[in-house]
Amino acid sequence: MNKSIAASAWSGMIAMMFMFGAIISWQIFPPPSPSLPMAEWAAHFTENRTGVFVGSVLMCIGSSLFFPFFGGFYGCLKVAEGKHTPLTYGMMMIVPFGFLPLFLVMICFVTAAYRPEMSTEMTAALADAGMFLLVIPGFIGLVQWVVTGIIILRDVNPQPIFPRWLGYANIWVGILAAPGSFIPFFKTGPFAWNGVFAFWVPVFTFGMLLTAVLWAMLRAAKHPAMQLDQS
Repeated sequence: MNKSIAASAWSGMIAMMFMFGAIISWQIFPPPSPSLPMAEWAAHFTENRTGVFVGSVLMCIGSSLFFPFFGGFYGCLKVAEGKHTPLTYGMMMIVPFGFLPLFLVMICFVTAAYRPEMSTEMTAALADAGMFLLVIPGFIGLVQWVVTGIIILRDVNPQPIFPRWLGYANIWVGILAAPGSFIPFFKTGPFAWNGVFAFWVPVFTFGMLLTAVLWAMLRAAKHPAMQLDQS
């Protein structure tokens, strides 16, 4: 077994637990309505300061642990794509771009809660920015997961690194992530930041996909092509 790939997979599971803990600590699961009155939305952060701070630390830890996970995942994809791997390299570059908004979410939420004497308008604006950053990178997910699915489906190995159904699952999750990018146009309905298509469908399909990828990586760690460089 390729122990590095296995360890990377478990890093992803631990990361998911930390990130879910962060969302719970922030008390934005389920997310509040964008049409919530400004004073009430600002009070959510000034009255839950400790939860916001704890959640931000958990998010920092969780998002950091995702980098070993994606390193192992794209290590597998590199073997799947073959000698020349432009798509895999492209996806390796888009991962930090996709995680930058999570770092900025932490900054916005912490800043909103840090000074309770700050004006209601400023606190609410920072909180809005945090929610936008959390949900709006839908098209980043679209590109990342669709291209990842294409790599899996075009595996050059006689015995594929990942099962073909995982490739199709990646493509569908990417497509379902896209509606999050339209949240600036809506304050109510399925495309608002708390809506079915903008939040709930992407969150649950993303969670299911990561669980499937973890299983597939543990399986790939035993693949003959992943053992070539093992001593």
